[in-house]
Amino acid sequence: MIARFAASLLCVSICICCAPTSAQTQAPRTAALVSAAPVANIRKVDVSPRPDGLAITIALSAPVVPTADRVENPDRLVFDFPGCELKGANPHLPVNQGPVKGLRMSQFSINPPVARIVVDLKAPSNFEIKSSEKQVVIEIPFPKPERASIAPSTPPAVKPVVSSSPPPSINPPSIKREQPSPTATSPKQAVPEIAAHRVTPAPGAYALMAKAKILNVGDLQEIEDKADTGDPDAQTMLALAYHAGVLLKQDDAQALHLLRNAADRGSMAAEESLGIFAETGVGIDQPSPADALSWYRKAAARGSLDAATSIGLMYANGKGVKRDITQAVTWFRRAADGGDASAQYNLALVYERGEGVPQDYRAAARWLRAAADQNLVPAILDLAEISLQPPDSSMPADIAKAVAYYEKAADLGNPVAQAALGTVLTKGLTGKVDYDQAVMWYRKAADQGDPDGELGLGVSYALGRGVPVDYDEARRLLTAAADKGQIEAQYDLAIMYEEGKGAPADPDIAEHYYQMAADRGMVKAQYRYGLLLSKRNGSSTNRIAACKWLMLAQDSIKDSSSLLSDLRKSMSGQEVAEAEREVDNWRLIHQAMGR
Repeated sequence: MIARFAASLLCVSICICCAPTSAQTQAPRTAALVSAAPVANIRKVDVSPRPDGLAITIALSAPVVPTADRVENPDRLVFDFPGCELKGANPHLPVNQGPVKGLRMSQFSINPPVARIVVDLKAPSNFEIKSSEKQVVIEIPFPKPERASIAPSTPPAVKPVVSSSPPPSINPPSIKREQPSPTATSPKQAVPEIAAHRVTPAPGAYALMAKAKILNVGDLQEIEDKADTGDPDAQTMLALAYHAGVLLKQDDAQALHLLRNAADRGSMAAEESLGIFAETGVGIDQPSPADALSWYRKAAARGSLDAATSIGLMYANGKGVKRDITQAVTWFRRAADGGDASAQYNLALVYERGEGVPQDYRAAARWLRAAADQNLVPAILDLAEISLQPPDSSMPADIAKAVAYYEKAADLGNPVAQAALGTVLTKGLTGKVDYDQAVMWYRKAADQGDPDGELGLGVSYALGRGVPVDYDEARRLLTAAADKGQIEAQYDLAIMYEEGKGAPADPDIAEHYYQMAADRGMVKAQYRYGLLLSKRNGSSTNRIAACKWLMLAQDSIKDSSSLLSDLRKSMSGQEVAEAEREVDNWRLIHQAMGR
């Protein structure tokens, strides 16, 4: 729920061999090896909107496959281009669309050359990398809102949920729980420390948007006819159909025109929509928090719980108004008391932090249960985490309860919970190891692209747990997980390539994967990478690099010290000094990045 758990109680680090290893963190992966010398230049970076998201196009002088990593506090995506130098690219590009605030570019490393592009986010976001001969496109999708369940007798309750960093699961701590990114028709996540989630239990703006996305041609004609007569509900629906661009050409200008007409006729959903458009900058030159707050207040005055929570978020994050957590709590409580799960989740987080209210973990748990009773998955997952690691000594741990919550979320289709159950069963936390059931849950999560599910299933194939040993399938799954930044998958792949599991050993690829993990701070990868480099040919570059990584690992892995001592005997004083400078630079860069 809050990022209080530095590492999960049940964190799983599944290694494929018995090698001297130690601490673990997180790393990206890449599919291609590069040499130390520059092989490509980044010539230009463009950002362009797509119907359902954003595309970042990187023009290159030669083919390069980037690594990718998710980082939080603050949320950002980090893309490293190995063997690449920056040439002519703007070092900073403001974006402010959907979850993306802007882009930063820098020469992360000179030897070996690595160019870095950082995508600053308002909240966690998915992405997909598409590479061609001399171009890389990073697509960041804006999620579709969940389909609403209609409750005509109650006011609309469609609002964001505050969530400080996503809570860790019982899977490896390197991958954070992904949450939807905002669009003009999905939950708004205002600042890094407060992220948003969306439920839609009544027909407000988001519920109507969900309906707009599934309209058929016959429905559209009837809605257009009603809109022409001035019907505000029809105008709102038609406006959102224009914004969705499903049956009609996407036209946010026309959508705004219709929404303003509907709002003038008292449509609460239109007022909500105008608030969302203003806050996210849809159809206007740039976001207007002041206009968003004005529209949200109008909708809230008509009883919109969605708008009340949106106002609470603006006060909580200081978005368009002076940050005022007391006002935020007031608005959150107003919606929560109305029975809205999102606001209940907001209050749970506020009580856990003790902001605007006395810190009260039990009150936080009560609000979480209220939200979980309405099947709000983030609340269910948070309750599972609290059951595993209670934040208060007066709240006992309860594995059975945690498993029950994970099962509930898993039955709702949540891949994080499904992967967590796989780990519970693999580790025998319920008192019995059940690899067959673990594989079943891992597979469900992996089928949805969850990296922890892919890791768990990949390791199951590598070790023959619940499935026959299949190294090809293990590599496929571990590669898929590593593509999403799963550090344990990255490390396990390096071991497979180093030891030739199911295929001839390939130390070059093993080094490559170790390097990615080592650069993200995984100590055991730093040691293994340094060890492999020390066995390479006696070039000065290899000696310096090996020395650097072994120095970084020596505080945690005892064997590093003796290996490092022997290595230094073969190095000149100048080489040792260069390695020490690289260690200092590495630490400064990673400290600045909050790693």
